Amino acid sequence: MSLIVHPEVKKLKEELSQLIFQYDNLTNHICPEIERLYVLEFGRYEYKLYRIELEIDKLKRKIQLIQIEINHENEINLDKIENTLKKEFEEYEKQIQAQIDEIKFLEENDVEKLSPEDSKKFKKLYHMLIKRLHPDLNPNQTFFELNLFYRTVYCFETGDLKGLESVVAILPDEDFEEFCEIDHLKNLIRQHEEKIEKLKNDYPYNKKRLIDNKGAGDEYKIMLLELISDRKETVKKLEEKINGLI
Repeated sequence: MSLIVHPEVKKLKEELSQLIFQYDNLTNHICPEIERLYVLEFGRYEYKLYRIELEIDKLKRKIQLIQIEINHENEINLDKIENTLKKEFEEYEKQIQAQIDEIKFLEENDVEKLSPEDSKKFKKLYHMLIKRLHPDLNPNQTFFELNLFYRTVYCFETGDLKGLESVVAILPDEDFEEFCEIDHLKNLIRQHEEKIEKLKNDYPYNKKRLIDNKGAGDEYKIMLLELISDRKETVKKLEEKINGLI
């Protein structure tokens, strides 16, 4: 038995499937790749700058602690002051270590990519399976089809072309198209458009220009180096102030 589907429903389903694919591709492939390239290209410079900024904050706090002892006419116990600083800045040190660990991991673990031909096939299969299995497009699907949908999503997240091909192989024949209300489809389309817009305005997608545009990337790198140099001078002055107090 086949149901007559309103032409606008078919058009909206196609539009929604495109948006679902675009969102999933951004979330699972494009944004992670942008982040990987960004960290490898600029991560060490940002790490150095953050490291120096943290050192400046610690030195300023050290001056405060020394000044407190001087004001109270106490003997300056540097070991005690260093222990205080260690406790106060412990969480910041952990954040810095996590940052450098991420950089090292990305440098040591190259990402295995699909060939251009396989990538094209991968995206085509996923788009087809989304149209056939996504719950928003197929509200009356069976439990078996829902499990196939979850398997499809997992294969897409992990870049498993063979896995997608296996889903296609066991996909049940489609006997008829289910009716889906136009207002419901329009609402889903709007929701996905908003999610895609939010993704593109947030990190890491908002760093895409620095990856794609070499000139912009070089300018950003120069700015980071200038900031690093400037902050090193600040560190030097603070250390001189501490020596003067002691």
